[in-house]
Amino acid sequence: MFPCNRDRPAPTRRQARLEDADNGAADPAAAAAAGPTIADPVALLRHLDASGRFHRDSSFGRLFHRGMMSLRENVSTESLHISVDDNRVKAHVDAVSPLDAQAEGSSRYSLRRAVMHNLVGMASDIVWLLRGRQGDHSCELDCEWVPQEAQEAAEPDLLDPKAAAWSVHLEARVAGALDDARLRAALVATLCGGRSPGRELLEVVDCRTDDDLGEARAALQRRVVAADDAPPLHACLARYPAGDALILNLNSAAADGVAALTVLQAIARVYASAGAGETQTDAETDFLASHELPVRPASPSRSLVSLSLKRTVEWLRDKLARTGRLVADGATDRDGYGYHLFALSAEETEHAVKGTRPGTERNVLMAALHMAIGDWNLQHGEPGRRIGILVPVNLRPAQWPPNVIGNFSVTARVSTNRRERRRPAATLDAVNAQRARNKRTRTGVALIAGLQRAGLVSLWAKQSAIVLQPLTGNRLVDSALLCDLGWMEDAPSFGVEAGETTELWFSAPARSPLSLCIGAVTAGGRLHLTLRYPHRLFSADAARRFADCYLDHVRRVADSRS
Repeated sequence: MFPCNRDRPAPTRRQARLEDADNGAADPAAAAAAGPTIADPVALLRHLDASGRFHRDSSFGRLFHRGMMSLRENVSTESLHISVDDNRVKAHVDAVSPLDAQAEGSSRYSLRRAVMHNLVGMASDIVWLLRGRQGDHSCELDCEWVPQEAQEAAEPDLLDPKAAAWSVHLEARVAGALDDARLRAALVATLCGGRSPGRELLEVVDCRTDDDLGEARAALQRRVVAADDAPPLHACLARYPAGDALILNLNSAAADGVAALTVLQAIARVYASAGAGETQTDAETDFLASHELPVRPASPSRSLVSLSLKRTVEWLRDKLARTGRLVADGATDRDGYGYHLFALSAEETEHAVKGTRPGTERNVLMAALHMAIGDWNLQHGEPGRRIGILVPVNLRPAQWPPNVIGNFSVTARVSTNRRERRRPAATLDAVNAQRARNKRTRTGVALIAGLQRAGLVSLWAKQSAIVLQPLTGNRLVDSALLCDLGWMEDAPSFGVEAGETTELWFSAPARSPLSLCIGAVTAGGRLHLTLRYPHRLFSADAARRFADCYLDHVRRVADSRS
């Protein structure tokens, strides 16, 4: 029934269970006549799924088996687990299943059983390791390749870059026009040191309306840029009646927002220099250099015991208090992201971003986002809960040269409860206190230091942490991401011929399906905000309404400081 690439010995009990499952157990003759063979593993899994004997993992369940299609037998013990990974069918029997079998024959994940499953699996791994036979306890069959069309038809995983590319989006619009030949030369000089990249870096599209420009932006950001591409970037020149736009898509692992802005500034300098008949010699960016980050957490100013106790209590509070998620509105099954761009006037920007209290300028945007999410959820019938928003922490030392490109940021959480969101001033105070503490204790650096010691943790423990996440209500996934590139006195200039750079937009990817990113950058005296949202969260109209709600709270928080 399962043709392999070598002669098989007598089937083991696990192999017999797999063959029995494929036969459907109800009508072996019919299954032998019409059932799928191992040459089509996708059809095999669909056949098993239709038998009613198996539980097909959802996108959350597949976190434990990333990128695989997986089914578990609907029994509590001696449960057959079948998965397809990298065009190979694998199967083993779990002594204890993480599923809780129901009387009607269905099953669902159980936190208690998942813990038992991982503990038993750990014990088995230790036993087999001591015997020197690590891996013998799983059954792996040598199967034929899955057809390419079958792979493309497989259900996409929300964490798969092919479903929603993890790109950093940066966009500059000029008052005039950009020359595509000169722009291509500037890209090659900046990103490749003048060497041929071996592929086209720039595409040119004509846009007549805002909708056309929005589609060009979304289409570029849907393109997956591999981290090992040289360079890990795609660019689009959108020709537009009100002024051309240069849109960049950079791989998120290869560049964060700060690096993306450095790349754009370098491209603009080379382009402007060529127009003036000059040669820019120091604009080449370096994606491939390896640089060491400082990973020593700052010494605490208070007693280490009291500080550790406070941090532990707050950590437990954040993990046990269910995080308020954004309520979906007008969602569709489309993969990828939508983009809603909006900006404050120069007067509003001066009032909102350049506040009188030191250290609160960027926190205004954070406090307003907490309040906007709280109000949005209440308007949609969801109770007020703790809201967690991630904010990037830039780990670059001041002595680094400006042309070092990479992702040198980690995220820190800032959370508020419903009481802290009753008044704008209270929300701002809570955000100020947490961000000041994160800066003082160098939370991001401490995380890097901890990850350096991750090799001491066994693989089963790491896998357990991942597979248990959906069973905890995904409390570790935050409500939104806020990325602020700060205030730029001068926007990147492409020279006199291109005209003034009138707009600058930026966004980073956020976790699907119920999280979004607010990307902020202030250029030309105006605050530019990009709402980047999964289509599985918002429709375009819902994104516009949320943006209006957010702007209203930005104004309220700014007013609360006076």
